[in-house]
Amino acid sequence: MKVLANDGIAPSGKEALEAKGFTVVTETVAQDDLIDAINNEGYEVVLVRSATTVRKEVMDACPGLKMIGRGGVGMDNIDVQYGRDNGLVVFNTPAASSLAVAELVTGQLFSISRSTYDSERNMPTKGNSDFKVLKKKYGKGVELRGKTLGVIGFGRIGQYTAQYALGCGMKVIASDPFVENATHHC
Repeated sequence: MKVLANDGIAPSGKEALEAKGFTVVTETVAQDDLIDAINNEGYEVVLVRSATTVRKEVMDACPGLKMIGRGGVGMDNIDVQYGRDNGLVVFNTPAASSLAVAELVTGQLFSISRSTYDSERNMPTKGNSDFKVLKKKYGKGVELRGKTLGVIGFGRIGQYTAQYALGCGMKVIASDPFVENATHHC
């Protein structure tokens, strides 16, 4: 089976697919040339991230296409239901970035509580002339321990973020209308 990983793929992913007998091509095909490439090269699988779109027109014009995969969470660049209704396997990797996003959120909580962004911007340019004022401004900060974090949306990212917050000694209030019993206080 021939796979076009049009928006790139991790080397380990490519190796794993090739070990299973797939031929994996990672050369990017321009969106306007996608239909011709799929048909002319005999790709049965197209893997995308966010740059390439696979809409109804592509699916209709590529009868040999069997599977469309999205490396990432959202699938707004693929006509998912249309593909599934027409016999294509359409999938994504919903947990791929959940932990990374939760870590980024947690890092931003620390950055905000300690004014690291603002201090990084101002100390190099004003540190010599306004050191005492800046030291007083940036030396304070706020501890996260004991603070309350509100998490709206308690899917994977929200749950991982809550775990990090709890690990920092924060209180967590979570709410999600789509997750049963997801309005709680931790």
